[in-house]
Amino acid sequence: MRMRWVIVAVGMAVSAQAHAQDGAQMMTLAEVKQRRAELAGLFVRVENVTISGFTMARGGFAHDASATVRLDDTGMPQETVTYLERHCAKPGAAAAAPAGCRGALEFTVAPVQGAFAIIDAQFIPQR
Repeated sequence: MRMRWVIVAVGMAVSAQAHAQDGAQMMTLAEVKQRRAELAGLFVRVENVTISGFTMARGGFAHDASATVRLDDTGMPQETVTYLERHCAKPGAAAAAPAGCRGALEFTVAPVQGAFAIIDAQFIPQR
């Protein structure tokens, strides 16, 4: 009986580790901002993000409960740029943003250079 528990525990640990390596690391914007040097090149996902003030020419802002970060359209898929420009162009507080502007951002953390901005991002609207 004890051997079964050991096998189950090892199997769960291996499965959890493999799953973490396959997907993005879940973080907050503040965590990414604070740890960007060590996270450079890693793929992360930030949940519960609100996008506001987005235009193709200037990008916009990403907000979560922890921080506000500049969102640049560099490297962003054209469908995402079009969606954000159409639905999330209004500047303003997160509470006033349309439902289509809330969701998750997935992106690779850029190397440390000047002010922190999210580039090469994919926005997944909240359903």
